[in-house]
Amino acid sequence: MLKQLFTLLVCSFLILSCSYIEQHTKRTPIKKIDTVVDFSSVDSYPLFPNCADIPSREKQQICFQMEMSQHIYASLKEFELSVKDSVNDTVLVKLKIDSFGKITLSNIKKSAKISQLIPEFDSVVKVSLQNLPTLQPAIKRAIPVSTEFTLPIVIKN
Repeated sequence: MLKQLFTLLVCSFLILSCSYIEQHTKRTPIKKIDTVVDFSSVDSYPLFPNCADIPSREKQQICFQMEMSQHIYASLKEFELSVKDSVNDTVLVKLKIDSFGKITLSNIKKSAKISQLIPEFDSVVKVSLQNLPTLQPAIKRAIPVSTEFTLPIVIKN
């Protein structure tokens, strides 16, 4: 009888201990991390200080483009560019905004006519970009990232 009681006691301890261990070793589910990153878009565009309060992403982009265009056009108006022939052309200015908000000129794509008629155009654009305020950088997944934009500048006289 004692032997049966001892066996019953050992079996009950085994059963209880297994359920106790099982309760305390439950694994938490592993969170899946999205590893696919779309590098062609950003969560938030680079922002000028007066565009930061705009809640809509699309309106922030429009504000950025308008501010950038207005600043460059204002800088171009300050320089008196004299042209003998009539000009109606578009220049594509490629800008890079780094993860600190600093703007640098990547490339200027212009026609041979513009290069001939306005040889100082590149330096005027460089000077106008140096006068820009520091921007808030673009944001991708809560991390500041570098971005590139192409800004078309229409030249008419």
